[in-house]
Formats: sequence, structure tokens, C-alpha cells
Amino acid sequence: MVPVPMKVRFRMAVKVRCPGCEKVLTVPDTARGKVVKCPSCQERISVPAAKETPAAKPAKTKKAADSEEGLLAFDLSKAEDADARVCFKCGYDMSFLDEETTECPKCGMDMATGGLGEKARKRAMKGPDPDKFYAGIWGEQWKFVMRHQILAWRTVAYVLIASIFMFSMAFCYLYVPLWPPRIFFALMTTVSAMMIPGWLWFLDQEIIKGTLERKDKLKRINMDFFLCSALGVKWVLWHLCVALPIMAIPLLIVWLLKLPPLVGGIVAAITYLPALPMMSIAMGHMVMPHQENGFMIWKLAPAWFKTFAPTFLWTALLFAVHIPVLACVGTAAALYGPSLNVMATQMDENAAIYRAKRQTDIGDKKEREKAAQNPLVTREYHKVDYSPIIVPSLLWTLGCLLLGYPAVYIMRVNGQLIYFFRERFDLQMLERQYQYKATLPRPGEEEEEKPKAMKIVVLEAVVGLVVFVIIGLVGGYVLATLNNTPIGEGLLNGLDWAMRVAIFSGLSMIAKEAWEFDTVWGLLCSSPSTLVILSVIMFVIAAFTGNLIFAFIGLGLLGLAFLGVIATIVFTIKNWQEARGGCLLALMGFFGWWLIVAIAIAVIGHSILNDMKIPEEGAAPPAGQQAPPVGMDPAQMNPGMPAPGAQPIEQELTPAAPIP
Repeated sequence: MVPVPMKVRFRMAVKVRCPGCEKVLTVPDTARGKVVKCPSCQERISVPAAKETPAAKPAKTKKAADSEEGLLAFDLSKAEDADARVCFKCGYDMSFLDEETTECPKCGMDMATGGLGEKARKRAMKGPDPDKFYAGIWGEQWKFVMRHQILAWRTVAYVLIASIFMFSMAFCYLYVPLWPPRIFFALMTTVSAMMIPGWLWFLDQEIIKGTLERKDKLKRINMDFFLCSALGVKWVLWHLCVALPIMAIPLLIVWLLKLPPLVGGIVAAITYLPALPMMSIAMGHMVMPHQENGFMIWKLAPAWFKTFAPTFLWTALLFAVHIPVLACVGTAAALYGPSLNVMATQMDENAAIYRAKRQTDIGDKKEREKAAQNPLVTREYHKVDYSPIIVPSLLWTLGCLLLGYPAVYIMRVNGQLIYFFRERFDLQMLERQYQYKATLPRPGEEEEEKPKAMKIVVLEAVVGLVVFVIIGLVGGYVLATLNNTPIGEGLLNGLDWAMRVAIFSGLSMIAKEAWEFDTVWGLLCSSPSTLVILSVIMFVIAAFTGNLIFAFIGLGLLGLAFLGVIATIVFTIKNWQEARGGCLLALMGFFGWWLIVAIAIAVIGHSILNDMKIPEEGAAPPAGQQAPPVGMDPAQMNPGMPAPGAQPIEQELTPAAPIP
């Protein structure tokens, strides 16, 4: 063994600490004397140059004995430089400092206590430099948006689906006259409407959390419909606590002076503007352990005054990036708002007229007489024009498509605002909640998402199926009532569609996981639903045109859909942890649909058997009964007996004249 000379300098990596984000970086030895950039905050860091030491003369080496005795005789304590003072954390050479100085000037580690020194703690309390907030407010934040495009498109999809559901339920509320279904439709309209601001609130919180943790890549964000609806209620509650007190006095003055509604709307819009920058500050409180400060206007207003410039910039960017969305919604409201108001009023009046006329046909005599006095009974139904819905629907859809990217951008800027100005917002530091917990990942490491337990997945699938069943039953009942068809038939039709929607939703969940896994798998797993719809269209065209080519095309599409089903099954087996929720929902919907088909077949068979028991015309009468002649009414055979199925007639007997 050849002993290593102690004065030979090895080329090794150098550790430096970023003054901006306090992160320890490892740079190669060749970077000494140069300037490098921090990958986290882009701060420029100067790497100290290497000290030139005279080249050591090569010492004469002695051949060590190639045995265990030679290794045991090697004294490691002599290899340690007892006079050197090196920081045990970053390796900084502290030999030129005074012996009383125990705090490393580079990383702030105290050599005596083993923790951060007093100067380092003071620097940490000051937080990041607020001037750096303006440096990357445009380019760097849009890079973050480009790295998280899936969040933008998910926002578009969720808002669009919730909007379709909300407007459909609102239309059903106005169209259906009876109150029990109207209450249900009003509730569903409210729940779906609350989902839109609730999702934006939830996504803003997650992006702010990731920004405070200085993460450039966020972990997967799961969407919960009911959680987002609850957060939508929280959004309304925040406006009642913060925005309403600001707007109350000006609106009260407008109401007392009886000014036009246009003036009231302008006053409401102007007085709402201060609530927007306060909302950006309140979102910082919402990600902290204690959220009550975000609902107190007397704490939000001073923080807004302290940070007027950055919050004003955030509000200006909020309006600037959402100009296309505001243009679509504003155009629809300005041009078609009066027409939609007239349409809704006419539909609501038609429902009231129907309820008033229906009261005259039910109940006892007194209730019918009382209902007949309602002036709505004599009114005719309005002929409602539904054409004003078309253009606003297209404009709203376009606004939803343009919402995703600006929303994610402004949320990222909100996170940067909270990070750089957090000491002025009186926030409880989030780092104190996770800095010393061993369960969380180290800085720079991604936290692994734990898979859900199987019972949770089954419960979610069952809840989803129950929701579809309830909606199907209510829809079937309403359609049966409007079309004057049997209630049982309407309920079966509603359950049929509920199970179909459950199957489609389960397959869509599997397709979503497939798209996240791979593009090819996404195309294969998305093909069954699309191809089945196209095949049905081809069959309908073939039925109307009588051209068999479309029928063969439909059969070919069904065959391709079958191959897509096989691919979906293979993907589900290979990725069971990700696709099990959609698989369970689709299977429950599939077996439920077959159960409904079996019930429908049983009902139809029972009705056919009952029809077969009814004697046909011309059949022999039962034994002991004489058949009536052809063309003669059965009642004419025995004038004293009523015809079969006829009600007995009560005759009033007049007393005979007295015999003289």
C-alpha cells in the first residue's frame, strides 16, 4: 500500500450557499473564481477562488507490507489536520477568522451549538427581497404555466362541464311547473354553480402552497366535486364578510336616491374593486394553519395599504390577462341579457299558469272553487322564443376555453406575491409547520403520492353511481309527468340513462388515466365511446336513407370499438391502481343496465301474458251463457240486466196515481 501525501491538494466539488433562497449548491472545482446562477431563484453567486499553495515535493514512499498488520498499524488520527477550522456543513475554511467567531459566514451554521447562528436567524426572519417580485413577474411565471398546461386544460374542462350542468338545471327549473322537481333543479343549479369558483379557489390554494415551498413542478392535484362546491360556498361567505361591507353604504345611497339600475351597477362595480387586491392577500391566509385572518377586513385593509403597489399590479394583470374572457361574457350580457330575461320570465309565468289550472282539477269542491278565483287560470300560455340562448351559449363556451391559461398564470403571480411580501401580511409562517418533520421529502425531492385505499375507491364509485341513479329517477319522473306516460315506465327510462352515463363516466375516467400514461394508450382507451356514438349515427343515417353502406360502416365502427374495449381492459389490468375507480364505476353501471333490461323484459312479458288471457272477438262464451246474435248488444238479451262493465242506473220511482 502506498501512503498518500498530506499536502497534495485534490480537485473536488465546492459547496456554496445562495444568498437569495439560502439553498446549498454543489459546483465543480473548475468554477472557482467564477459566477454561477442559482437554479431555483436565478440569483448570481460568486464562487471563491482557490488558494494557491506551493507544490509539495514528492515524498519518498515506502512500500507498506502487503498484510493486515500494515493496515492495523496505519494511524488515522495523524491524517487529520487539527489546526484547520472547517464548517462541517458547507466546508467553508474558517481558519482565517478569530477563534471566538463560531458562526460560518457562508451558511450561518454555528460550530459551537450545531444550529443556525444569530446572524443567520436574523437574515431568515427578514425573508426574501421584495424587489425580486417584479423581476420575473411575466416571463418566469408564464414558463411555470407552460410546465403545467394540464392544469389550464383541466380548468377549462371543469368550468365548461359545470356550466353546462348549471344552465341545464336552471332551464329545467324554469320549464318544469311542479314544485318538487323545481326544488331539486334549483338545488342542483346552486351546487354546480358553486363548483366553478370553488375549483378556482382550490387550485389557487394549491399553487400558492407550491410557490411557498419553492417548487417549480407541482404534484398531481386531484379534483373533488363536492369539495369544490363547498369551497364555492366559502367564496360566497368571504364576499359577504369583506366585499359586502365595502359596497353596502354606496349601494344604500343609490337605493335611497332611487337612481337607475345602470347607475347602481356602475357603483357596485367601482366599490367592488378594492375587494380584489384584498382577495389576493386573503388567499395567503387560506393556506395557513389559521385562516380566520383572511375573513377580517380590519386586518386585510392595513395589509393592502402596506403593499398597495404589488397588489395593484396583481389586480391590473388580473384584468389584462382576462380581457378576452370578460369580453365574451360582457358581450353576451349586454346584447342578449334583456332577451334572456324576457324568456326566463315567460317560462316562469307559464309554470305558474300551469300550477293554477292544475289546482282546478284536483282536490275537493271547495279547493277547486278557491283555485278558480286565481286570475292566472284565465290567462293563456306564452309562446316562448328559445333562440336567444344560442349566441350567449357560444360566447360562454368561448370564454371558458380562454380561461385556463390566464387563470393559472394569475394564480402563480398570487403565490409569488404571498412569498415575497409575506412579512407584511401578518401570516403564520408555513415553514414552521413542515421544516423539521421527517415525513416530508427533502428540498428538491418530489413527494410521492400515496394510492387511495380500496375501500375509499369503492365508496367513491358507489357514491357516483347513486348520484347518477338519483338524477335519472328524477329526470324519468319529470319526463313521465310531462308526457302523460306511466310513472313506472318513466322511472325505468331514467334508470336506463343513469346506468349508461355511469358506464360512459367510468370509461372516461380510465381514458383520462390512459392519456396521462401515454398518448397511444389514451387514443386506444378513448376510442370505444367515440366509435359507438359514430356507429349509432351511421345506423340512423342508414335507416333514414335506406343506404346499406352506412350500416356496414356502422358495423365496422362497432368492430373497432370492440378492439378499443379490449385495449381498455388490458390497460386496466396493467395499471390497476390508477384505473380501478373508473373500472368499478363502469362495471356497476354495466351490471345495473343489464338488471334494468331484465326487469323491462319481465314487465313486457307479463303484459303480453295478460293480453293473451283476454278472449278474442268471436270466441265461444263461457259454459252456461248464450252467445248474443251478431250485431246485438249483450244488454238487449236481458233488458233488466246491465251490460257487462256498465254501472247500474238508479231510477227514480214515481208513485202511482190513486185508484178512484
